Amino acid sequence: MKKKIKSLILIIILIIGLNALRKLLITKHHITYKIDKYTIVESYYKKKKDYYDITISKGKQVFTYTISENLSKQKKIIKNIKVYKKGDVVCIIPLYKKNVGNNLYCSINNEQVSVDYLIKTGNENFLNIKEKTKKYNINIPTNKEIKTEYKSIIVYNDNIPENHIYYLWNYKGVYVSNHTKNSYQSILDYDLYDNVLSCIVEDKFVLLENTSVKGIENIYYYNPSQNKIKRIKLKNSISKDSYINGVIENQIYITDRKQKKEYTLNIKKEQLTEISKDGNYIVYHNNQKELLSKSDFFMEDQIFSEIELTKKEVGNYTYYLENNKVYKYLKGNEKHPILLLELENIKEWQIKEEEILLLKEDTIYSYNDKDGLRNIIESNELNYNYKNIYQIGIKNN
Repeated sequence: MKKKIKSLILIIILIIGLNALRKLLITKHHITYKIDKYTIVESYYKKKKDYYDITISKGKQVFTYTISENLSKQKKIIKNIKVYKKGDVVCIIPLYKKNVGNNLYCSINNEQVSVDYLIKTGNENFLNIKEKTKKYNINIPTNKEIKTEYKSIIVYNDNIPENHIYYLWNYKGVYVSNHTKNSYQSILDYDLYDNVLSCIVEDKFVLLENTSVKGIENIYYYNPSQNKIKRIKLKNSISKDSYINGVIENQIYITDRKQKKEYTLNIKKEQLTEISKDGNYIVYHNNQKELLSKSDFFMEDQIFSEIELTKKEVGNYTYYLENNKVYKYLKGNEKHPILLLELENIKEWQIKEEEILLLKEDTIYSYNDKDGLRNIIESNELNYNYKNIYQIGIKNN
């Protein structure tokens, strides 16, 4: 009898262990279920973090969004949907089985729009809905108007997230602005007007000095945590006819058009490595690595992650600009874009992770779903010279 009990216990332990192992090995699932009259499509996948892509639909109403939550790979994570309607505005609040923060997803005439867009346009129907949803502690974006004059620029420090740093080139160095303060870091002892060979690695500013007749011999980088500027002296120069492909996993990719070479620069190790010695050249689009032959690689400049001037991919979202409006859509939902913001006379825009930077006249704006559209920096210089002179660094916690 005791042997049978021991065997049964071992079998139970084995089953529990196998189920735990199976759950550990699961990296994605895709399921469809219904709550009331709403159909929910839930796609779980793991990319360093746990992500859930969600589509909630009822007739012509379609809401899409992504959350990053550790829910132990649970399926059917939504338990209820609260619906609020006023005029042409419909908003929903998905409620979850586990502790996930509440968010509001809204549409106007069946077009999904951001909460910030409704606030910025003063939509009265939404203001009525917002009052009714207070008990759910929904995050509502606010734009703080407190500004600080620092030298020749104006900065809205309160509008900068705590882990973000803004850099604004000023011919010899950079203005450095974060959530609490502004400073200036001198880099060169002469004016450099054409600042095309600079980039950001995490929160560090990197500049390739390209003014010598011999080409690029020095690389400078500023580390805001240490408040230090460092110089990397290259053993062999890179030709002046070079460009930065992009930054992937903290490696800067550089292409020398004249010498037909491709390099990676690791600023932490202060190491420049030629990666095209074997005849294969590396490109990345939406973080997907490809190998190209020499002839294919040099048919055009290989700028990583850019689809076209008005369309950019970040993770599972594609962002695009149309008629001074910025939209995004979840992969597979091209017919259901989300209107994020509207800003007239946008001169240029870029995306750093999920932060959208926009330039209008003399002002840099930023947008993310949590904080909405907000003023960041004003500089008269931006009216005349703005190509690659402002950038954002994000410190990974």
